[in-house]
Amino acid sequence: MDSRRSKVCGETACGFSASSSDAKERTASMRKLCFVVVLCLLFMSIEVVGGIKANSLAILTDAAHLLTDVGAFAISMLSLWASSLEANPRQSYGFFRIEILGALVSIQLIWLLTGILVYEAVTRLLQETNDNVYGFFMVLVAAFGLVVNIIMIVVLGHDHGHGHGHDHVHTHGHVMGGEAEQLLEKPKEGRNINVQGAYLHVLGDLIQSIGVMIGGGLIWYEPKWKVIDLICTLFFSVIVLGTTIKMIRGILEVLMESTPREIDAKQLEKGLMQIEEVVGVHELHIWAITVGKALVSCPVKIRPEADDDMVLNKVIDYIWREFHISHVTIQIER
Repeated sequence: MDSRRSKVCGETACGFSASSSDAKERTASMRKLCFVVVLCLLFMSIEVVGGIKANSLAILTDAAHLLTDVGAFAISMLSLWASSLEANPRQSYGFFRIEILGALVSIQLIWLLTGILVYEAVTRLLQETNDNVYGFFMVLVAAFGLVVNIIMIVVLGHDHGHGHGHDHVHTHGHVMGGEAEQLLEKPKEGRNINVQGAYLHVLGDLIQSIGVMIGGGLIWYEPKWKVIDLICTLFFSVIVLGTTIKMIRGILEVLMESTPREIDAKQLEKGLMQIEEVVGVHELHIWAITVGKALVSCPVKIRPEADDDMVLNKVIDYIWREFHISHVTIQIER
């Protein structure tokens, strides 16, 4: 006869709640984004003035890009706030996926603005309407932008790649009718996706500042080479778009509920089958609510004489130890 035990959080069943480490990460991410927004607004004002004085489309391109960055960072901060909201009966997983939607909007803004600027640059090239460009002002503004972008990259990249691991695992779950759900607090790996998006924005600006500085230096040396200003705009627009490819791929994989790339589903199934009491695994599903928050669900068939709780603990321990899956739902079958 199956034992029937359950644990509840308050008056409702335990949900996919945010952990204390999530709250700390959000607070740190918000501070970083606020600091970066202030720097962006300051530098954007300088670029608008400098771009008009230099008559440089490349500098104005960067200024417009910074305006998009500010909007994207605001979306990111809104996403971080929304993801801190607690799960409820209607949104049982909480609001983590708002982070994905915010990042998606941010990337679309980059694509839209880059397309407009590429169109303007191509038009100037074909119609040869580019007037005199002042290389000295280009170099001056780009050099200042280089320093500002390096500061922002250092701020956004701080602690990147260092996990916040735990010496123990906090668990709470329920076992009812042979089914078990285990909530594990997962070590953090890398940046919050919105900070990652901001990092990509700023990285694109840094690359563009370097290009503008080189182009401005050449135009300063030989004013007849003003076409370099437009070529820089086209070339670095392509690079900026390229920085979004990996991120958009990750976003689409989450929205399509694909198995996260860092998790080998076949290896996970093989490992479960190597547990002595397990004789079958079927309907294995692995997906993610947001980047870094993976979930696993599957029925596990065990030997008739095996103990349910013992097998359940072995399965959960294996998935946590080998894959650091944060949320596991296992149904025990005989």
